[in-house]
Amino acid sequence: MGALAVHLKATYLQLRISIWIVIISILLGRVAEFIVGIFTDSSQNTRLSDGNLLLLILLIIAIVLPLSYYKRIVHLGASRKQYFWGLQFVYAVWAVAIALFNSLWPMLEVNVLHKNTVNLIEAFHWNEFGVAGSFLYQTIFYLMAMALLNMLISGYYHLVGWLLWATFIVAIPTGTAIPSLRVHVVSFFEALLFNGSLLAGVGFNIILYIVFVAGGWFFTRGRTH
Repeated sequence: MGALAVHLKATYLQLRISIWIVIISILLGRVAEFIVGIFTDSSQNTRLSDGNLLLLILLIIAIVLPLSYYKRIVHLGASRKQYFWGLQFVYAVWAVAIALFNSLWPMLEVNVLHKNTVNLIEAFHWNEFGVAGSFLYQTIFYLMAMALLNMLISGYYHLVGWLLWATFIVAIPTGTAIPSLRVHVVSFFEALLFNGSLLAGVGFNIILYIVFVAGGWFFTRGRTH
């Protein structure tokens, strides 16, 4: 556990400026909104929930670390396996933290601060599973998304990685443009994001997570730079 804590601390120190830029930007935006609200009636204005904005941190972590952290940790003597699973632990910690915040913050935002916000948790109907269910769905989805980004970024040096990038870039616009394929694309995203069953939704995301983790390990084990 001590080694995993080292990974967590090292990655935080590497990304702390970016993380705090996101947090401070959100706070400054809310201060500016408060000042404007003093002179205008903004009670009917809607905005994205602050908790949802914190998802930018997960994107930064999943994109930046596979590019820069590998060189640092391997040059210090860590194996590819130690790097890879340490990174998965870091992803899990941040996914849990952001999911917990997003599960609890809306209650404060609506009931105490009386803010009119757009919340992605409600848009995807995850709130219908209760606080615990919403937290679980979010955590697994965030992990899946970070594993996908980790796989794509880690494969930048490999021909298969470039083919995956091309496939993902082409698949969605092509699938939505062709009527016969559109129904399958819609069904996929419904199962992924709008699943009416907590068990089925979480299970589908776990399957994708395992696939993407396996793909990430495939690229990482042969990585030399």
